[in-house]
Amino acid sequence: MQNLIGKKLEYVVSLLEKSNEKYEIINNNHNVVGDTTLVTNIQKKDDVYKITTGEFIFDVKGNKDEKNR
Repeated sequence: MQNLIGKKLEYVVSLLEKSNEKYEIINNNHNVVGDTTLVTNIQKKDDVYKITTGEFIFDVKGNKDEKNR
């Protein structure tokens, strides 16, 4: 499952749901409008995948909230 690190959260969740795997999402930080949520770690413990996520800003230009920063 380490190959899922860096993938979008939605993609990882869809794979786990298709396989009927149990999972828990652990948000590692706070996001702002425009962030992309990526998987930063994934581990399986007691038949449950623990997915740690982080939000990353790839393009702030053009973001309507940019002027508020």
